[in-house]
Amino acid sequence: MKYIINYITSFFILLFTIASFNWFIDPFAMYWSPQVTHINKIKSEAGKRTRISKAYRVNNIKPQVLIVGNSRVEMGLNPSNMHFAKRMVYNQGMPGAGIAMQIDYALDAIANNEGIEELIVGVDFLDFLLSEKQIASFNPEFRDHHKPNYSFRLSSHNSDKASASFARLQEKMAMIFSLDAFSASLATIFKQQAMVNSIDQHGFNSALSYISIMNTEGIKPLFKQKLHEISTRLTSKRWKIKARETFPYSPTFSHLGRLIRVAKQRNIKLTFFINPYHYSYLHTLADNEQWQNFEIWKQTLVQYLNTIEKSGIALWDFSNTSEFVNESVPIVTPKKQMQWFWEPAHYRESLGNKMLVTLLNQTDNVLTNFGVQLHQNNIKEHLADDFRGLQQSAPQWEKLKQAL
Repeated sequence: MKYIINYITSFFILLFTIASFNWFIDPFAMYWSPQVTHINKIKSEAGKRTRISKAYRVNNIKPQVLIVGNSRVEMGLNPSNMHFAKRMVYNQGMPGAGIAMQIDYALDAIANNEGIEELIVGVDFLDFLLSEKQIASFNPEFRDHHKPNYSFRLSSHNSDKASASFARLQEKMAMIFSLDAFSASLATIFKQQAMVNSIDQHGFNSALSYISIMNTEGIKPLFKQKLHEISTRLTSKRWKIKARETFPYSPTFSHLGRLIRVAKQRNIKLTFFINPYHYSYLHTLADNEQWQNFEIWKQTLVQYLNTIEKSGIALWDFSNTSEFVNESVPIVTPKKQMQWFWEPAHYRESLGNKMLVTLLNQTDNVLTNFGVQLHQNNIKEHLADDFRGLQQSAPQWEKLKQAL
């Protein structure tokens, strides 16, 4: 009997010790225990659990401004930027998350935080493409979507409060009581001096792993791999933007509508923006016969926002031709970092800072001369400018393709 008691006591002491250790190291950036330089300040493993931590962390931050999008905004828009004027900001950008998931998380954050006064939402072309299967099953009466497997994390989405609360508790406890968390804690300690990605308290991703890759392999593999990845995705299926010619908007646009309606009800300022893409990304779209879809997408965004909200919601385009988008790739000096981009799909904080000047001072972007606000009166001219820019950068693209 004494042996059993000692065994059980030892087990719980060990479990408590591991949990305390994991809580203090906090490898997944969930609890934000005291940060100690060279011990747990760099959250190298946090990127593996952002879809979990960002569902809960936003409610602890209680932001006034919420940034919504995928990995591009997570790495590009820093909540600590001076142009936020000391307001509390949280970057809820999540790598690989589609528009439905982004909007679901944002709506839950709004439901749980009355202080949110502004939404800045990045939209991406690839998130709006429809496969033939999606087109065939398209329902013009679409308003919402099926219950996703992450819905239990979103307290405002659940009718079964008890089971959802228990599921959330289980998930949070796994962040400190599991062996996976213990392994991540050890990895966090050992990587404090390494050039690795790290998520800060406000959801921003440092993206330092790019520097590590460039220091060892150079910039060429980054561009080659990303452009190949884009081409593979675009050629794997036949893609379209519109579900049917008789119905102008796909289900993906309806997710934007869900957010717009709630923002209007809550009197929350809402701004959409198209992320900047390196010219090599844009040419890869064109080479894969997606340029027309890219133009249709921009035009449809303008039409949709004008239709659903007559008072006007700002839509800024940062993908148009510019000195930033047309930045040269240092193939000859491969370990040299680019100023504005990490690789074709992800821009750096330096470019994100220029975007924020435009987004947060929407009446004047003279300071950066970057970004065009799209509306019904300028969209045709803007698309023509886009195509001219594509043609002008064609020789530059041919040289880069040969170098890659």
